[in-house]
Amino acid sequence: MAKEEAVLTKSVTLNQCVQIIGGTLIRGDGSRIIRGANLGKPRRLAKSQIYFYSKSRSWDKQLAGLQSTPPAAVVLHEGLSLSSIPKSIAIVRVPNVNQAIWRLASWNWRQIRPRVAAVTGSAGKSTTTSMVTSILKRSRRVIHTQGNLNTFTYLPSYLLRLSPGDEILVLEMGMKSFNNIARQCRVVRPEVGVVTNVGEAHAGHLGGVHRVVKAKQELIDGLRPGATLYLNADCLRSRQLSTRRFRGSVFTFGIRNTADIQGANIQYRTNGMSFDVMTEGKRGRFFIPTWGDHNILNALAAIGIARALGISFHQIREGLAKVKLPRMRLQKIRGIHGRTLINDAWNANPSAMKAGLSVLRHLSSKRPGIAVLGDMMELGGYTRAGHRDVGRFAARMNPHQLITYGQKAQDIGRTAIAAGMNPQRVHHFSSRGALIRHLHSTPAGSVIYFKASRKQKFEKIVNSLTRG
Repeated sequence: MAKEEAVLTKSVTLNQCVQIIGGTLIRGDGSRIIRGANLGKPRRLAKSQIYFYSKSRSWDKQLAGLQSTPPAAVVLHEGLSLSSIPKSIAIVRVPNVNQAIWRLASWNWRQIRPRVAAVTGSAGKSTTTSMVTSILKRSRRVIHTQGNLNTFTYLPSYLLRLSPGDEILVLEMGMKSFNNIARQCRVVRPEVGVVTNVGEAHAGHLGGVHRVVKAKQELIDGLRPGATLYLNADCLRSRQLSTRRFRGSVFTFGIRNTADIQGANIQYRTNGMSFDVMTEGKRGRFFIPTWGDHNILNALAAIGIARALGISFHQIREGLAKVKLPRMRLQKIRGIHGRTLINDAWNANPSAMKAGLSVLRHLSSKRPGIAVLGDMMELGGYTRAGHRDVGRFAARMNPHQLITYGQKAQDIGRTAIAAGMNPQRVHHFSSRGALIRHLHSTPAGSVIYFKASRKQKFEKIVNSLTRG
């Protein structure tokens, strides 16, 4: 069974499992051995699993999976028909499937209780988590957040992946509402945490940027006594976070401002960036296979977490140099006609978009640099101001072309022109087809940077430039 699947810390009988989850065995052999749990993923079924019904998938599709690869047992709530479930599958009834999952996950968690590192912030969470994981896995057994599945809803799946020998759980803690991070912390009580930054992401959901500060505060308040906390010395809004009630050690990381973990002497290369780090009275040279000062800050945060967990500088250096970053985060792609495509369009907010424009300026150098920017969602009342802020910054960066796509993004181009950018080099499109045709006419050898919120699916535009 793959490690991405939930493998219980120790095999239990079905009767024991039923007792743990608070269910009733209505059919099947209670002495059968259960070795894993499947949380509503019918394509990943195995015969030694207990399968939990998912209300987010059609019952017909789940039945098809159960019939194709029968697990040991299935957990259902009242009201579902049992007639099509293969006779070889034991059936367990529970009042609430989600509560049953949590009971099993909590039981599994109590068997291992690894050290926990938590990463939150408005941007850079996934990249920092990937960096930390790349460092730790060289000498420790690690379970970590997968993809963008980083809210309280997904926490049971990580608790259920823990097995004997796992030493560290690295959790990226995201949220779209208050109390999400707090609820995660109440379960795992991290001993080391980092807030990468506090920006505009989710300001629309929460009701303003000041409320984003309040949401990120939940990590600080949720760390266990004696924990270690890292904060961004270069982030103005991070200074609004309170450590007054925090009972632990607080350290900072930064480039522009003095910090406990200080980055300096940054050098761009074709395959990444090298930089100096001064901390603990030592100075060393490091490399990461990506670009941008914001990613140096992510690396500094990762260094802090690794040091708090007892990792040597040699292992940190090696882990950072070999990190595999999430796709669509400054992902370098070879385009047709010698173009270099930088797909940074997993998501977007003003701070991240400005950081990407800075990267474009560095990478393009003497080549034509083209910025393709789309709508930024979830900004609420900050939407117009946020897009205009990016427009002013784009005018300062002055790319060869500034191209916008989407109704909200039009404000970026208008503001850039008002701030002095040549209007002949600013283009707006409301049709994806027209945008793609224009991009095919851009100069050969251009560096084209893409950034927009996830809903705009910019990867389809990027892919159109990798084919003849």
